[in-house]
Amino acid sequence: MTWANRFRLTLGLVAVLALGAWLTFHLNDSKAIATSSSAQIESKTYAVGSQYAGLVVDQLVNEGDAVTEGTPLFVIDSATLRHDVSIGFAPGPTPGQTINDAGQVVVLATGNGTVAKIEATRGTFVPAAAVLAQVEKEGSLYVKAEYTLTAKEYARIDEDATVSIVLPNEQKVAGRVAGIEVQTVASKAQAIVTVESDKLVPGKANGLMAAGTPVNAELQLRNDGVVTDVAASVDEVFTDVSTSVKGLFGSGE
Repeated sequence: MTWANRFRLTLGLVAVLALGAWLTFHLNDSKAIATSSSAQIESKTYAVGSQYAGLVVDQLVNEGDAVTEGTPLFVIDSATLRHDVSIGFAPGPTPGQTINDAGQVVVLATGNGTVAKIEATRGTFVPAAAVLAQVEKEGSLYVKAEYTLTAKEYARIDEDATVSIVLPNEQKVAGRVAGIEVQTVASKAQAIVTVESDKLVPGKANGLMAAGTPVNAELQLRNDGVVTDVAASVDEVFTDVSTSVKGLFGSGE
């Protein structure tokens, strides 16, 4: 065998080994990610209402309107309130309502947010304690994702594990696990994971960052084993070499 043939054979073996190592590392990384079977953006909301029954005489907000704490939302004319006032039992103001000069109930927002749903409109009669509107709390967007996992995969979910939230436009947003609910079905873990991210800002990404938007949630699992240890060692070596090279070039300046 000539030296040229030996060189080609050696080069081929090195290429095969390198490809095999890359495929092994890639497979190892892919096993460290669990993809959601379904996921969507949701939000925390609070309900607003009145302790008095009556007629809605004014609706001061619409769905999609931004509100702050104390913003007037509805005005209700209540015969029950007038009766209470006449006998000296007029209620004092609360964070959720006050009484105007005309003796009517003014329903107020109790926190910053956006009106998500109107349940009562002008001209309708509402009973006491009825929900008049739902307000989406400011900065409360999160993702609820469902996963079907083996017992071993479920055991590899770390506390505060990282999650990559993939929007419909393929934009990725970093998040973390904030809570997990799980039940076992046919020896599989059906996990419902709550994912929080301060990067989920209402209206961003051309309006895709909103409650109800379907997303994919890629959950990072703890990756144990020999391949992971070797990969970490290789990364450490390359990092050290890169630092040394930068130091050599930097010292010549």
